[in-house]
Amino acid sequence: MFKKKATQIVSETSIKKSRKFLNRKTAGITGGVLLTTFIGSQLMTAELPKKDDLYGQQYVTVVKHLQEAGFKNIQGVELSDLEFGKIGESNLVELVSVDGEDWKEGRALKNIPITISYHVPKKDAVEFNLPASKNLTDVEKELKDSGFKQVELTPVLLVEEGNADKKDKIDRLQIGNHTYQSNHFYSTSLPVTLTYFDVSKDNIKLPENLAEAKTKPELEKQLKTAGFTDIKWTAVADKDKAKHEKIQKISLGGAEIQLPTKQEIISKKSTPIVITYYDFSSFAELPSSISTKTATDTKKLFTDGGFSQVSEVATETNEIAKNGQIIAVEIDGKSFNEMNDKVIKKDSKVIIKYWNAEKAIAEKARKEEEERLAAEAQKMAEAEAEAQSQVQQFAATPSQNTYYPNCKAVRQAGAAPIYRGEPGYGSHLDRDGDGVGCE
Repeated sequence: MFKKKATQIVSETSIKKSRKFLNRKTAGITGGVLLTTFIGSQLMTAELPKKDDLYGQQYVTVVKHLQEAGFKNIQGVELSDLEFGKIGESNLVELVSVDGEDWKEGRALKNIPITISYHVPKKDAVEFNLPASKNLTDVEKELKDSGFKQVELTPVLLVEEGNADKKDKIDRLQIGNHTYQSNHFYSTSLPVTLTYFDVSKDNIKLPENLAEAKTKPELEKQLKTAGFTDIKWTAVADKDKAKHEKIQKISLGGAEIQLPTKQEIISKKSTPIVITYYDFSSFAELPSSISTKTATDTKKLFTDGGFSQVSEVATETNEIAKNGQIIAVEIDGKSFNEMNDKVIKKDSKVIIKYWNAEKAIAEKARKEEEERLAAEAQKMAEAEAEAQSQVQQFAATPSQNTYYPNCKAVRQAGAAPIYRGEPGYGSHLDRDGDGVGCE
C-alpha cells in the first residue's frame, strides 16, 4: 500500500540575537546610528520569494526556496485530497500563508511563521501493482485485496478460433478516469473498470453482408446461418409499397448497427437481434377511378383491393331504372373524388351509397300478378259461360240428337252418370268402356 507520509515540519531555528550590536552605545555620528539600524534590519529580515516560484511547486522545493531565503519558522499542512498521482511527484503546494495572511511579496522577519498547505494522497490511496499474469482472476483478487470495492467487468468478445491464448486476459484497466499506470497511487474509493477478453465458442461474428439482404427472408437466413438464436422482427407501417419488407435498421443487444458495418462485430449467439422493417400490409391503394355501375360491383372492387370495412347504404327510389346505381362513395366521411392520398389504411371505412328501387319493383310485380290472375279468372268465366250455353242447347234438342262434349257438360245437365243407351251417351265419356260414363 501507498503509505508514505509527505508531511514535513521545518522547526524554527533560533536566530542569534544582535541586540547587543544594535543597542551598543557608540559615540558615532547620527549617520553611523542609521547605518547600524539598517544593518540590523537586514540581518533580521529576508526577501520573500515570488509567488510563482512557490504555488504549484513540489512541497520540498518550496521549503528549500524559503530556507535558502533565510526563513526558519516553516510548517507544512497536508491536504489529503489526491485520488490519483505519480508517487513522489504529487505534493504540489496549494497555499502559502505568512503569519496567517495570504502570500505577499516583500521583506519579512526571518522568524515569521510561514505555513505551506500542499496536496497529498487520500488516506485510502494505494499503489496498485498489476499481476504479471494479467489473468482476470488474479487481477480481480489483487484489486479486492487492495481495498477496491467498485469493480465492473467489461468483456471484449472474441471468437474461439485463433484466440485461445487471450482467454480471460486483461485488455485494459481503468481506475476512475485514469488508465492504469505503474508507480502511481489510486484512491480505493474510485470505480474500477476491468476490460478483459471473453473467448468462447458461443461468440460468433455478425455477417458482413447484412446490408445486401433485400427482404426479411434473406436477412433471417443469414442470421440463422451465422448462429444467432434470438431474432425478433418489428414492423414499421409505411405507405410506400416499393419498400415493403425492406430493412430499416438492425439492433444488436439494444444498440443500433450501422450498415454496412465498418468493423468486425462479435456477439453472443443468444444476444437479442431486433430487425425493424417497412410494412405496407396495413395499407391499400384506392382505385384510380370507379367505373362500376352497381353497388355490388363497387363493393367487390374495394374488397378485392384489400379494404376490410366496406358497407352499403341504400336510398329508396320509385325509379326502377335507377335500382342498384351508385350515388356516391365515401371514405372515412370524405368523398372518393376528394381523396388526394391514394394509399390509405385498409381498415378505413368505405361507404357505398346507392339507389334502391326494390319496393317499387315488388309493387310492380304485385300489380302484374293481380292483372294476370284477373285475366285468368276472366278466361275461366268465359269458358264456363260457353259450356253452359252448350248444355242449354243440348237440352232443347230432341233426345236422339243429345250430345255432351265432355263430362262437365253432362254434370251441368244433371245427366251424370250416363249409361250406354241413354241420350247423349258416347264412348268419349266412357273411357274405361264399362258402359257407364262420367262416373
